Amino acid sequence: MAHDPESMAKVSLRWAFAAGTVILLLAIAVTAWFGVYQSSQLRTIDEEQAFYKDLVQCRVALASLDERLTRPDLTPADSSDIEARLVLERARFSESGRREAIRKGGQVESWLAEGKSGRAKVSRESIGLMLIELDTMILGSTRKIADSSSSIVSALHLFMVFIGTLLLTIMFATGRLLLSNYRHLLVPLNQLALRLTQLNRNIPESVHETAEATSTILSDPDPSPELRYVTESVAGLCREIEEKNKKLDELYIRDEKTCLYNYRHFKEHLIIDVERAKRFGDFISLAMVDIDHFKQYNDAYGHIAGDKVLERMAAIIREQCRVTDIPSRFGGEEFAILFPKTDRYMSFEIAERLRQIIEAEPFDHEHRQPEGQLTVSIGLATWPDDAADWYSLINNADHALYQAKEQGRNRVIAFIREEEDAQEK
Repeated sequence: MAHDPESMAKVSLRWAFAAGTVILLLAIAVTAWFGVYQSSQLRTIDEEQAFYKDLVQCRVALASLDERLTRPDLTPADSSDIEARLVLERARFSESGRREAIRKGGQVESWLAEGKSGRAKVSRESIGLMLIELDTMILGSTRKIADSSSSIVSALHLFMVFIGTLLLTIMFATGRLLLSNYRHLLVPLNQLALRLTQLNRNIPESVHETAEATSTILSDPDPSPELRYVTESVAGLCREIEEKNKKLDELYIRDEKTCLYNYRHFKEHLIIDVERAKRFGDFISLAMVDIDHFKQYNDAYGHIAGDKVLERMAAIIREQCRVTDIPSRFGGEEFAILFPKTDRYMSFEIAERLRQIIEAEPFDHEHRQPEGQLTVSIGLATWPDDAADWYSLINNADHALYQAKEQGRNRVIAFIREEEDAQEK
């Protein structure tokens, strides 16, 4: 019995409609899963970054207290202040809400438990153990963030493979029907499938390159709405992951309180710049900046007022530094500024201008300071005139800072090699 061509066309259309409905529901389900998974992983990254920040803050505070405990001139007042700082830091860290991530039976857990029992004293040995545990937790938190980022990228790859495979299936399963009835819709879908398949085969390693490669799909003169929607979603996801990684990098190299570079980043730049200067015969100058009578100010008005002074000092230093300079917090109330390709005279002019600006800056309570104002002392050293390597450059700049303190503070002193030679003799 011959089949009616019109009936066969209707049956084919029904099968095509049913298959299209199933495929559409499957695509919606997978896309919804991908969106939920992406949101979950990004939320995990946000939570882990917040915990990472708490860990870093706690470690910096404990390391600072450990350094104070090693001082030979430690007074009972200093010991009381250290104990108070430990209690305050324990209370702040206990509010992080991530107690489950702390190793059971470890020194950090014991330290936090002391807050309930009322005990406060902590020995240098226990602080050392806590620093080791915090380093381990910081490393673990970093790994979790990296694992979550890798999971998002892997899910992105699978999603792209699924989309490509789904579109190829649609084309080959309903190709004849679409070519004969919906040619205007098949062309952009076919183009999208080919582009996604090609991108999946040659997926770049970095998230940034993935976003760039995905964005090139939109370089056509008139991309279809379907093509634009999918590619913009993929590119947007990649850029969001890249932005999260940039924030993590900034957290790694910045001092939280002053937003200047931390000592680790400063040291890395100093070593690299000295080696570069050796190769090209350039100058490098280093300024060590210390706030005069800051301990007296801190003891009189409290750490909150002292922190405000540190933040304002750091802001002035950032404003006066050039783009190529590396302003950093060396430790406590001491700052270090690296001046690449800068000789002694130019660095002295910059340091003197910085000193004058700080001297003229109005600070709270500064009229009760010994000199009636908050000032800084600055020591300068220049490579290769004053040092043979990066280590001696820091030492000689610090020696010049000591000379500035000895000569009455609120001044800039450049290191003089003749003085060093005379002292050695």
